Amino acid sequence: MSATQLRRPLDDSDSDGEPSAQVPQKRAKTAPATDMLGLFASLGLPIATALTKSYTHFSAHTPDTTGYVLGVDEAGRGPVLGPMVYATCFCPESFYPTLSSLGFADSKQLSEEQRDKLFAELQLHPQAGWSIRCLSPQDISQSMLRRSKYNLNSMAHDATIHLIRETLERGIQLRKVFIDTVGPPLTYQKRLQELFPGVEITVAKKADSLYPIVSAASVCAKVTRDAHLSNWVFAEGPQSTNYGSGYPGDPSTVRWLKESVDHVFGYPGIIRFSWSTCVKLLEDSAAKVVWPDDEGQSNAKLLTSRLFNTKEPTGQRSKFFARRRPITLATSL
Repeated sequence: MSATQLRRPLDDSDSDGEPSAQVPQKRAKTAPATDMLGLFASLGLPIATALTKSYTHFSAHTPDTTGYVLGVDEAGRGPVLGPMVYATCFCPESFYPTLSSLGFADSKQLSEEQRDKLFAELQLHPQAGWSIRCLSPQDISQSMLRRSKYNLNSMAHDATIHLIRETLERGIQLRKVFIDTVGPPLTYQKRLQELFPGVEITVAKKADSLYPIVSAASVCAKVTRDAHLSNWVFAEGPQSTNYGSGYPGDPSTVRWLKESVDHVFGYPGIIRFSWSTCVKLLEDSAAKVVWPDDEGQSNAKLLTSRLFNTKEPTGQRSKFFARRRPITLATSL
């Protein structure tokens, strides 16, 4: 089956432009969320827990002996709070027409109820499998704020590579992989092709609209992120959860950010502290923190010299010990 055959037929709504910057549909905390919580629990995902560390999860799947097609997409790249989730969906090429007929589409074009139903439907087809790499907001913050910056594009690339590599290690014979691009498609595709020479890699803009297998991955990613947000457990203790979608342009998110900032401690761990939205609000509303390095190199050296004795030993004994008489141990008497 060629890459063209694996592609969804185009309609009048398809274009070559960039994805819309509008805020995605808000999460609706309705009854289906409770059903999804039970489904995720049965699948072994750590939903409704304090998500302080990133994790990877693979669905139960017995590999077929035939070639597989796999799609990769993400959810939650732009929000100021919550995790970023990368997901794959994979199936034998022989099962691909069936998967394509289930109704998968770009998750942003589907309602929450439609996404939940599609994700639940996917669990009824053992021929298909999926995996996720969930990056916690704390890990995102630490990565982007460390001295040697680890940016979001690098995190995205590494998450994708990790998921593809682990899929292969599980004995799944990948023949074709389709990925929604991060950065220039050709550059990204070349890098992945060099890492996985035995797999035909296709990186494309709007791949989640072009290839049903990527659409399925998009749904897996979006449903997982929404489940984490809907059932978020604050490690810091109870907090308001009226934070909307988490996107900086969402009025509910903006309102929550303004109301939830603590003058001393700032924000809880759900926040990505490296986002400019967060940085600006902390500068305006929280107490100013001055670090020694901010005072200049001379003061930093002074502090260091007080904490650590960097001078070489002189060999001279302290006057304190010189004035004291030797102590005779009782065992030597």
